[in-house]
Amino acid sequence: MALVRFSPPAGIDDAGGDRGFLDRWHDLVSGLIAESTELSGRGAYLNPALGDVPSDRERAITWTGMSRPLLMEHRDDRSAAYAAAEDRAVQIEYLEWHVERTSGKISAVTFTCETPEYWRLLAALHPDVVLDLYRRLVSPDVARGDLFAPDGTYLLLNRWNTTDGAVHYVMPINSMRDLLGVSQELEPSQHADDGYDALPYSRATGADARINFDLWAMSRQGHRIATANPPGLYMIGWDDSGWTTPDGRRVGDYWTIDRGRPGAALRVTYRVPDSEGFLVGDISIGGRPIEFGGQIAEHITMSAHVVTGGVA
Repeated sequence: MALVRFSPPAGIDDAGGDRGFLDRWHDLVSGLIAESTELSGRGAYLNPALGDVPSDRERAITWTGMSRPLLMEHRDDRSAAYAAAEDRAVQIEYLEWHVERTSGKISAVTFTCETPEYWRLLAALHPDVVLDLYRRLVSPDVARGDLFAPDGTYLLLNRWNTTDGAVHYVMPINSMRDLLGVSQELEPSQHADDGYDALPYSRATGADARINFDLWAMSRQGHRIATANPPGLYMIGWDDSGWTTPDGRRVGDYWTIDRGRPGAALRVTYRVPDSEGFLVGDISIGGRPIEFGGQIAEHITMSAHVVTGGVA
């Protein structure tokens, strides 16, 4: 196939077609990928911007959004795992969320898988766009001084992206750099039998283990692999089967994609319409009331998409 020009995540055009922004985004992503990395066996992970990668098939590498280390640490006390997961610093599966409460009950949970690299670049070239997006996504009360230092530097850890909202990742190992970095990690001499076995070879996350295990397996078969375009991390689905309203009915569709699209969502909000007369915190999952955002995150399927070519 032709050499790839990397598009913004989910193909979103926040910059209004600005060629300068698109070129710099392409260069940023391409700079995170080596020209060719032999992961395991005969295959290799390639940079599709630098060389031809036959794209016979697109594959989704998937995992769930709740922190697996916390579930393992608190395997006999699920509530303790969910409570610990409310801290953004431990939301390590490339999914972060912000919980809103009304009179102590959850009224909404917003999930994001947007990378800081994208927002930093957008803020550098189009600060007014970033301000407008914050006001639309989080609150009309967002002020320019909340997002930018006096010298114009974008503040990644501003209040509207931490204590008062969630726009993009703040956890240090959630980023485009980390996604593409773990995708190029070499398999050790001792093969992993599954994603759990892959954990000792990298960071203790379900996502990284899944990415490692799947890419190593493809590479051992001799496949050439590349990130799909647009590159990124996405929410590709969610499962609310078994969730019930206060009167025992099956819940309605209370999911809203705020950014992205079905199958490639970057920002999703779970909120019950006012007309229903109850809150998210009144919903039960398997008979357990929703008290924490992690209970919902556990039912969100995350993905990183790759394309694979013919055997090398």
